[in-house]
Amino acid sequence: MLRLLIPGTHGTFTFERGPVVIERPESINLYIHVPFCSSICPFCPYVKQVYDPSLARAYQGALLKELETYYREWGDVHVESVYFGGGTPSLTPEIVETTLDWISGHFQVGREVGMEVHPMSSSDSMLLRLKHAGVMQVSLGVQSFNDRLLDVLGRGYRSRDAIAACERVLAAGFDTIDVDLIFAIPSQTLEESVTDMETALGLGVDQVSTYPLIALSYTPLEGYLKTRGLRLPSMWLERQMLRSMVSRARDCGYERSSIWSFNQPGSSRYTTVTRDAFVGIGAGASSRMGDYFWLNTFSVPEYIKAVQRGSARSLATRLTPADRMAFWLFWQVYDLSIDREACWAMHGNDLPRRIQVLLPLLVLLGIARQEGNAVRLTDRGAYLFHLVEKQYTQSYLKPMWQACLAEAWPERGLL
Repeated sequence: MLRLLIPGTHGTFTFERGPVVIERPESINLYIHVPFCSSICPFCPYVKQVYDPSLARAYQGALLKELETYYREWGDVHVESVYFGGGTPSLTPEIVETTLDWISGHFQVGREVGMEVHPMSSSDSMLLRLKHAGVMQVSLGVQSFNDRLLDVLGRGYRSRDAIAACERVLAAGFDTIDVDLIFAIPSQTLEESVTDMETALGLGVDQVSTYPLIALSYTPLEGYLKTRGLRLPSMWLERQMLRSMVSRARDCGYERSSIWSFNQPGSSRYTTVTRDAFVGIGAGASSRMGDYFWLNTFSVPEYIKAVQRGSARSLATRLTPADRMAFWLFWQVYDLSIDREACWAMHGNDLPRRIQVLLPLLVLLGIARQEGNAVRLTDRGAYLFHLVEKQYTQSYLKPMWQACLAEAWPERGLL
């Protein structure tokens, strides 16, 4: 629907095998995917692999090899941000250390270096290693502070372990500390969701991110819940949870920085998804640069072999100018604000006429409010986009991820 509001040619996104030609950028954002976990959570939809030391060593070398291909092509461009996700990157700190050392030796790196950390691999010595390596932002994947819900999620630790991990990370003194929560967990009550939020806020972290549990059919979650006699909360209860958590965050002085995240005033955000242009390194990583969006192979063994041959790129699609505008607008709305000045700075022109006409209507309906040159979503508008984001995951991300997980080198993908 967003693409239809932007003049231009629109059709099915066709991802195919083929060359990608990108001019040397002035700067890039890097996402490094580290897929290894000690165990696999049933709800996790991402590329992951049970940890194997020999495979991890080979993967480490493959990451550097892929980075080297971009260095040979672009030279020492400025790297605005580096984020490590997974998987459980804190399970393999040597990969993070080696990769950051290589990046800082070849590129101009900014201060925004972030990493996902698992509560059970957040010892004082581990955190010190990360700081010495250059990690300045940490996202702690707590998911819940409720012992029963942690068991439902298969997380393998207790609430006291999660709180202790938060306290260690706070004491380590990173620039930004984010606590990740999940809500709409099967059997979770409204009161339990608010208590989770209150616990995270009470710790005084810079940011709290709380994401709805989205059940994707290719994960083991559906069968896992069936064997336990559980099901996801109703849409009405999910809405009440989100509304109550937003209210509680504001009561504690936090500002809503996106549809699912809240920050202390003046704190830096931990965010990997709202970049207009980024390069993904690793198995299953996606990239958006120039006119192209592409995916690496989702198979860890195939990724390791492919980078030795030159490229791990699996599928790619070429975006029209209208598609690039739609992509930018989508993440602007995710961040709750559409800024016309930012549009000029990014695209060299104003918002499309149809979007300009639509904005006053959104204000009239209470979906957005005018703030100077920008339009900002209200809580009502943010909830509507919460639904859009969930449907986007099911309609766009799921079929592509499912196809790429089923086959290391699919010939084609349609969205």
